[in-house]
Amino acid sequence: MSWVAVARKDFQDAIRSKVLWALSVLFVLFAAGITYVYTLLLNGSGPQVGRQLTALGLILFMATPVAILIPLTAIVVGYKSVSGEVASGTIKLALSLPHTRSDVVVGKLVGRTLVLSVPIVVGFVVAAVEAAVLYASFELGSYVLFLLLTVLFGMAYVAVALGISASTKSTTKAATGVFAVFVLFQFLWNYVPLAVYYLLNGTFFIRGRPPNWFYFFERLSPQNAYNGVMMALLPNQQAAIQQQLGGSVPFYLSSGFALVILVAWIVVPVAVGYWRFEAMDL
Repeated sequence: MSWVAVARKDFQDAIRSKVLWALSVLFVLFAAGITYVYTLLLNGSGPQVGRQLTALGLILFMATPVAILIPLTAIVVGYKSVSGEVASGTIKLALSLPHTRSDVVVGKLVGRTLVLSVPIVVGFVVAAVEAAVLYASFELGSYVLFLLLTVLFGMAYVAVALGISASTKSTTKAATGVFAVFVLFQFLWNYVPLAVYYLLNGTFFIRGRPPNWFYFFERLSPQNAYNGVMMALLPNQQAAIQQQLGGSVPFYLSSGFALVILVAWIVVPVAVGYWRFEAMDL
C-alpha cells in the first residue's frame, strides 16, 4: 500500500533528523519527573512513602500537564506535514511516484502519529518502572488504558495539524492556524457555552444548575473529550456526574460518547484537509 511507504518515509526521516530521539528524551524527562514530583508532594520523606501512592492518583496528577504538552508537541510535529512539502516542491516528486493524494494524507497521519506516539510510550514506560519501584502497589491496567488514551489524544491533535497543513500551501498560515486552534480549544472553549447561554437567555448569570447542553458544548473540545473518556478510569465518577446533573447521565455526556467525539477529531480534520488538498493546484 502506498500510504504505508509514505508513513515509513516520514518515520525514518524523523529518526535521521534526531526528532524522534529529542522527543523521546523530552517525554522521558517529563513523565519520570512528574512521577517523582507526585511522590514528593504526596508523601514527602516520611515513613508512609509509597503506601498512599496509586496509579489512579498519578493519572489525575499527570492529566493537566499532559493535556498541555501533548497538543503542543502534536501541532509542532504535524503543521508542516503537507504544507512544508508543497512549499518546498517535494510534494510533486512524491506524487510522481505511485502515490495518490489520499495516500499522502493517510501516510502522513500514520507517520506523524508514530513520531509522536513512540516517545509518549517510551516516556510512560519509564515512568511506570519508576512508579513500580516507588509505590507499594501499582494498577497497571488503568495506567495502560491512560497511556492508550493519551496516544489517541495526541493523534487527534496530529490530525488537526495535518488537516490545516493540507489545506494551505503556506507553512506560515499552517502554523498560525494550528496555534489558533490550540488556543481556542485549550484555553477559550469553556467560555463558548457561556456565550451561547447569553445568546439564548440574555444574561451570563446561570440560575441554578446549567442545562445539559451546556455540559455537552464543553465536552466538544479535544481536551474535554479526552477528560470525559478518562473519567471511565476513575472510581465513583458516574455517581459524581449524576449528582452534578441532578439525575441520570444522558448518553451524550457518557464516557463512551466522549470517545466518539475524540475519534471524530481524528476523522473530520483529516477528511476536510484531504478535500482541500485534492482540489489544490500544485
